[in-house]
Amino acid sequence: MNSMEGDETDSGQPDTESGGSQESGSSVVDNILDGDVQTVFENKDLVDSSTIVDQDRIYGRDEQLAAEARAFRDTLDGERPPDLLLYGPSGTGKTLTVKAVANKVKERAQESGIEFDFVAVNFKTMESHTLDRAVWKLGHQTARKAGVVWDVPRSGVSTDMKYTRLYEIVDDHFDSLVFILDEIDALTGSTGADEPAYSRLLYSLSRVMSEQHVDTQLSTVVVTNYPKFRENLDSRTDSSYNPNGIHFSDYDANELIEILERRRDAFKDDALEDGVIEIVAAYGAQNEGDARRAIDLLRDAGEIANRAGDPVVTQDHVRSANDSVVKNRVLEIVGGMSVQKKLSLYAAALVAKENEGAAPSPVVYDIYKILCEGSDMEIYTQETVNSHINKAGTYGVLESERVSGGFKSGVHLVFKFTEPVGAVLDTLSEDERLQEIPAKELGEVVKRRLRD
Repeated sequence: MNSMEGDETDSGQPDTESGGSQESGSSVVDNILDGDVQTVFENKDLVDSSTIVDQDRIYGRDEQLAAEARAFRDTLDGERPPDLLLYGPSGTGKTLTVKAVANKVKERAQESGIEFDFVAVNFKTMESHTLDRAVWKLGHQTARKAGVVWDVPRSGVSTDMKYTRLYEIVDDHFDSLVFILDEIDALTGSTGADEPAYSRLLYSLSRVMSEQHVDTQLSTVVVTNYPKFRENLDSRTDSSYNPNGIHFSDYDANELIEILERRRDAFKDDALEDGVIEIVAAYGAQNEGDARRAIDLLRDAGEIANRAGDPVVTQDHVRSANDSVVKNRVLEIVGGMSVQKKLSLYAAALVAKENEGAAPSPVVYDIYKILCEGSDMEIYTQETVNSHINKAGTYGVLESERVSGGFKSGVHLVFKFTEPVGAVLDTLSEDERLQEIPAKELGEVVKRRLRD
């Protein structure tokens, strides 16, 4: 029988075209898998930002912990806890604190014979931001907590049926349950809908006990960076959803140092060089006091030390980790942009590089036109270019401010980069269509335009 594919697959011959013998390829893998593990870590989970830690490792959030504990205290008295709205910038401890408190309440509830638990869902990580997918995800996670099978398919079943099964599980398995709804503002729903999907979800959850005949004490904790999402709530939802708000402010560098010190035992004794925690905290403070990023950066530095076979994490390891994190973050943002959006952002970055991180829109548009002419690309209007650049702002690359005066144009925008301009330029330059841009020469043009 002539089976060319089968003969090729089953020949058993080494793959000489792959750059090495089968034996040498296997030995590389075997050396890694079978060798002694040399690591700077003692308990790596402590520098995993998703780990639920004890409250004694949480710093600078006593006021928020107390407010959450007072709310959850009602559970232990057989009452429904109030709904909570935790708001503030990313990485300021919103999810961390509420999970720590909920874990502690769960322990106390078990001692009292109360079936209490919490279900946490991050809506930003879902592949679809519709109400139907959100209800399915809540049901799936709730079933896992209840120890039962979630027997509802993702498609082919109505949203109402998903709700019904979700509430059956809630009613059958819990005396009290809290839904932690993380980044709920990402739950926008279908384009053209009368109200966002999160509005309809909150309405249903706020009415479930009275309208679905569920005896379980059900509450919600909404976690968001954008408290103004409430402005888009339907009037019915706004009337029935009345949470207690708890604000989380940015951490400063000193607070980040304290937070990281409380995770020092993630590493072996003497595995952190002097100054490592301080430089990690400094990078974290530059990222709007984001403790999550700081913790992740400390872990990444440790992993770089491991790969190098170094027994101590140094400040150079931290710098390498930060460079990699910044580049990956920017790449994730700009990777899917159209060439016109990349040209617009590239022009803004070129101007910002020569102007301490700030890029006035009139100068940006001049440079953009030069880029388009050199690339034989269509020149869009300044309004469109500004819109393209502002789009990058929604991902945290930059901010824009409307100012008046200067550049013979009256009122105009100034774009201020929140990510390192060099990282933005380097990442954009990886697109082959932008590799031929004479950045150095354009830098001189930018300087002249800024002086005009």
